[in-house]
Amino acid sequence: MSADAAARPGVSTRSGWEAVHLTTDDLEVVVIPGKGGDVSSIRQRSTDIELLWTPRWGLRPPTALPLPGVPETLALDRSGGGWNTMFPNAGRASVEYGVDWGFHGETWLAPFTWEPVADGVEMTTALARSPFVVTKTVVAVADAVTVTESVEHVGARPVDVLWCQHPAFGAPLIGPATTVEVTGCVVHPDMPDDVPPTPAPPRWPAHTEVDQSAVDLSRLDAAGSGGARLAFLGSFDDDQVHARIHNPEIGLMVELSWSREDFPFAWYWYESGGRQDYPWYGTAHSLALEPASGYPSGVRRARELTGTELTIEPGKTVTKSVTMRVVSSRKTNPER
Repeated sequence: MSADAAARPGVSTRSGWEAVHLTTDDLEVVVIPGKGGDVSSIRQRSTDIELLWTPRWGLRPPTALPLPGVPETLALDRSGGGWNTMFPNAGRASVEYGVDWGFHGETWLAPFTWEPVADGVEMTTALARSPFVVTKTVVAVADAVTVTESVEHVGARPVDVLWCQHPAFGAPLIGPATTVEVTGCVVHPDMPDDVPPTPAPPRWPAHTEVDQSAVDLSRLDAAGSGGARLAFLGSFDDDQVHARIHNPEIGLMVELSWSREDFPFAWYWYESGGRQDYPWYGTAHSLALEPASGYPSGVRRARELTGTELTIEPGKTVTKSVTMRVVSSRKTNPER
């Protein structure tokens, strides 16, 4: 590996947050340690194309005053998009062990301290509402970014969690020409009424929405077309899971890869203007493919509806990682 191929950390300020830059020959990666250790930006240098999605209000400064509201609203107000860590809860707020864990959990809003490591940055925080110390490492080498998360249980009793990485992608990668490929799997629907479905789940890419409409998850829509999808992928055929998002019009493909043992599920969230009320008001156009320890959203619901909560014992450290590659179309492997 050449010296230029390894990430060179730099520091700047973005919206009042300290931002750590990891630069390779292929990518410019921006990490915000003070806000959940988020990967805020991944930009391909040769095309200057931003791959991650940012909501319409952008990354709000740390001095922004909180507005009144329920936990989901308060958390979404602070969302800056990008690639987040959802732990110890993912999705719906859940009251656990005498405290509200909040929408998407605490980690994505927690302040991390950081230090440079080879090709990247290592960040650490102690959570306040659950007995975990979280260490998060972001490494960028050539055309790949790897996010590794380790959680150390420092409490005295077993704790159930729902753990999810949340990379959200936006235009121009996401568009009507975009296709999505995923390692063979089944597709579980959402359960908005907390009633598990009785039919056997279909195989990828077939999906039935809660309104009983049939959807091909491998195809996306134009911005503003009024779509909204939520599905949960599981029972992957292979030990190593791959998810590819390819837009031939711009000649780019993003590939996510992870171990099925680490994350046996993946959440599929897509908005093309379907949610007309808060928070998107019809403006969001984003696809998130989210490696996850369980489903559906909210650790209580994962425990009660599917039995897919992850129990971490006292004194244990658990580590999971996801790698993202950015590939020009001419470099993609035509073999599936």
